[in-house]
Amino acid sequence: MNEPNQVLKVSPVNRWDSLYIYYISGTGNARASSFWIKEEAEKIGISVVVQQIDRLENISFPGKSGRTIIGFAFPTHGFNAAPIMLKFISGFPRGLCRDVFLLNTRAGMKMSKLFLQGLSGLALILPAFILFLKGYRCRGLLPVDLPSNWIPLHPGIKAEVIDSIFTRCEKIVRGFAIKLFSGKRIFRGLYSLPVDLAISPIGLGYYIAGRFFLSKTFIATGRCNNCGICIKECPTNSILLVRNRPYWKLTCESCMRCLNRCPERAIEAAHGMAVGFYFIIIAVNSWLTLKVIEWAGIERHSALWVILTQASNLALTIAIPAILYLVFHYASSFGPLRVLLRLTSLTSFRFWRRYKPKRTGKTTDR
Repeated sequence: MNEPNQVLKVSPVNRWDSLYIYYISGTGNARASSFWIKEEAEKIGISVVVQQIDRLENISFPGKSGRTIIGFAFPTHGFNAAPIMLKFISGFPRGLCRDVFLLNTRAGMKMSKLFLQGLSGLALILPAFILFLKGYRCRGLLPVDLPSNWIPLHPGIKAEVIDSIFTRCEKIVRGFAIKLFSGKRIFRGLYSLPVDLAISPIGLGYYIAGRFFLSKTFIATGRCNNCGICIKECPTNSILLVRNRPYWKLTCESCMRCLNRCPERAIEAAHGMAVGFYFIIIAVNSWLTLKVIEWAGIERHSALWVILTQASNLALTIAIPAILYLVFHYASSFGPLRVLLRLTSLTSFRFWRRYKPKRTGKTTDR
């Protein structure tokens, strides 16, 4: 691999005049990767525009040109691309250029001196296929194992570990950019294709129902001072102020920006409430399925029974948390319930660190 700070001389026949990078980032990983690529492009005279696609607002597109390359950088959510990025790519104009590349950040970890990789699932495959159908040619697929920010599952990674993972990934991303701008095709994202295909059903399940369940696991505790930072910075405009407290809508994509950035540590993942929702979904689904089977005379374990059960599961996974969350939100003005929600949340304990990356790019968006 070329050294990251090496200035690469690129033959004009392999060179693009301009680069557009569109990114979505919950806590800074995809943003950092975008600006590392930007810096390498500018070293060889490529004009670069980096745009954050928060709320899909104020986005500009390049004019149609064969001398432009477009990049998409985004986190992996539930072994799939972030839903807002999938929506953006699905509506992306055709024919702006020919060449594109995709970069997904995924849950990197470290055990002693061993760097552990995350999993992509459909995160690169599905966006690449959509862009292919739109007539674009993919020149690079890169998964980047930057630190996991999934605080509901584990405490935030220690600062020194974050820094070492960032150092490693910066070299990988800059090396990718150098090779890409020299005219090479880099499909590092296909190395784990067998595993990604194997877990793709999980990615589909997350997109269809799982993300809606997870969106109803965030609460604001009594420490919330209504500063409004979470509402202002939510990339999907999914947090409202209801009864003078933040309320998470079903459109929340669990990007963890609010939980990790709250200056008061007032935002928690309500683990106890989520477990309760889960068991209620199972109980209601079992009861409802049995009743429908009795009423319709459907044979147990038949194809129709399986379809009915799965459809019921999906519907109830969305409906029950949405209804119960609304009830809990209004009822949590009752002090003992609010205390119970806080005590059954792992993220409320002081040892449960938030994700605080030290380096997220040297420059700013334009």
